[in-house]
Amino acid sequence: MAMFPMNDGSQTETFTWKRGKDLVTVCKAGDSWQVSWLTQGRLMGPRLTVYEATHRQAKFAAWDVMAKVISVSNNEEEGVEVAVRVAQWMRGSGAASNPSRRA
Repeated sequence: MAMFPMNDGSQTETFTWKRGKDLVTVCKAGDSWQVSWLTQGRLMGPRLTVYEATHRQAKFAAWDVMAKVISVSNNEEEGVEVAVRVAQWMRGSGAASNPSRRA
């Protein structure tokens, strides 16, 4: 069962994908993008940070989100779909990348 991002397409500061107890987020942090993977323990306590990384380029952050979604869902197709949505969200946010630094 595929879960879609929690944001409804409106411009928000954080893109969130959730499946079960796992949460993968990406947000703009200054000149870079921060990717986080959070999960809840067995006793439903506070969320634990499993993974956190910062990327200067939006494409690397999108790839990282794809890898985390694949890891959580064991579904490559879903990972690619979420990566495409993250890239679209980044472009829509107007701060995906600096045009002078595009490669």
